[in-house]
Amino acid sequence: MLTQLDIAQSFQSPIVRVLLALIGAALLYVLWREVRKIPPKLFTLMTTAFVDMVGLLMIIPLLPFYVKELGGSGIEILGHRFGIGIISGFIVAAFTVAQLISAPMWGRFSDRVGRRPTLLIALSAAGLAYLIFGFAHSLIVLFLSRLVQGAGGGTVGVIQAYVADLTEPKDRARALGWLSATTNLGVALGPVLGSVAISLGRRDLMPG
Repeated sequence: MLTQLDIAQSFQSPIVRVLLALIGAALLYVLWREVRKIPPKLFTLMTTAFVDMVGLLMIIPLLPFYVKELGGSGIEILGHRFGIGIISGFIVAAFTVAQLISAPMWGRFSDRVGRRPTLLIALSAAGLAYLIFGFAHSLIVLFLSRLVQGAGGGTVGVIQAYVADLTEPKDRARALGWLSATTNLGVALGPVLGSVAISLGRRDLMPG
């Protein structure tokens, strides 16, 4: 059986490094060729979906520290005490619950008003909520801002419908595939960007 030492030593080989570099370059070349074929409007919609997912997950690394700063060791409601973990869970869930409820409403609204105005209104509301979240000084404001963010981010269905409207039937599967890939990229990078934001902040929330 290969040990970790054997695997580590294999990566020290110049031949292995050259092969990995060639494989990486080939993958980047294929990706670049595909990205160049993406229409500008589709790229804009992909960016919107990416921002939605980043907004959902970017706060995960810093939320417990944010909650602790605003709520201390926890809060008591109707005789029940809620700790930092439960409060953080409620705030995270607030985004997804609001997104779940608002998604059908945004869909109906976009059918009547149009896809583009719907996305502009929703993104403007979400952007304002992100600003409020950044300057929140109480748990209530923090919670309400996440609700508005989720409501403004419930546009995944609208984006998918917009993609279907913009693309020909023969290109629709590829376009939706790109949209799905961008969404997954937002899921992957959201927590990373949140951690980077912590390190760039005025105070280190996670010393050591």
